Amino acid sequence: MRSSRRARGSATIVDVAAAAGVSPSTVSRAIRGHPDVGEQTRAQVLASADTLRYRPSTLARALASGRSQTIGLLVSDIANPFYPRLAKAVERECRKRHYSLVICNTDDSELESVEYVERLTDQGVEGFIHASVGIDEGPVLEALRDAKRIVFANRRPRSESVSYVVSNNEAGGRQLGEHLVSLGHRRIGFVAGPSWASSVEERRRGLSQALEGCGGQLLVAEGDFAATKAPQAVRALLAAAIRPTAIVGINDRVAGGVYGLLLDLGLHVPGEVALAGFDNIDFGWVQALSLTTVAQRTDTMGRRAVEILLRQLDKPSVRITRQELPMDLLVRGTTDAGQTSSRAEVP
Repeated sequence: MRSSRRARGSATIVDVAAAAGVSPSTVSRAIRGHPDVGEQTRAQVLASADTLRYRPSTLARALASGRSQTIGLLVSDIANPFYPRLAKAVERECRKRHYSLVICNTDDSELESVEYVERLTDQGVEGFIHASVGIDEGPVLEALRDAKRIVFANRRPRSESVSYVVSNNEAGGRQLGEHLVSLGHRRIGFVAGPSWASSVEERRRGLSQALEGCGGQLLVAEGDFAATKAPQAVRALLAAAIRPTAIVGINDRVAGGVYGLLLDLGLHVPGEVALAGFDNIDFGWVQALSLTTVAQRTDTMGRRAVEILLRQLDKPSVRITRQELPMDLLVRGTTDAGQTSSRAEVP
């Protein structure tokens, strides 16, 4: 005959949840003292756990102590070669510090970001590195309820009360713009990303600054980060009364899409249109194309983001950290000076 009582220590979190009339996630939050569980509910959960002689597993004990040795990384598009490289740097630093990493693909969706944060917090994830902040910043911070449990990377957050490690995109854009101006370009097209991403505005501003002193003009066409809107953006730029002699993609992925369209239109790169991007992604066609780009120091960004987050988790009283990393201009064949300087047009 089946016993109606479990053996000592064999009760599970599901059994406790059923006895207390709550969900397993509520049991988890009650055990580790999460602030969104009321005192009456917490007392009910703990009483049920005691009655059932619930013995938490090693993981459950980690949840109860709040130290699961696990952090989450939020990225917008894991298919974008920039993010796997950043994730590798983050994972390497986590492993060195005996932490595990959970990677979440948000598709730049506010709903996806918040759901990941809430679900992983319920599962005991200690903190987060958000590498693709945009329209979801406020809701994510609200879901966390503690700004010291997150560090932003890659894109600069709007909030002044959070830590971040980002690239100096404005200086990088200016450096690239000055390189193009030195080759004689005075009309530069910029295939931008969504306006809500801080990196887009910063790179645009840097390019504009490089053109201010020479009477040049930056022509902007909004695209995305995945090159799906690149054809429409490039056609808009080339339809201008005086077309640009150089085009810059918001990232190397977009620049690759621009290159394909320019070839389809019979335009030679760099003989008729110079081309450049950002990020220096480690992708086969970038090397084959010999694309001029502005590189982010991705390995340093990932390592420092982990360092800052773990320091904040260990000592919540530490001050927030804001770090801005330099970018590196890598001049390659798509802006070759010998083929582009004689074609510049002054508006």
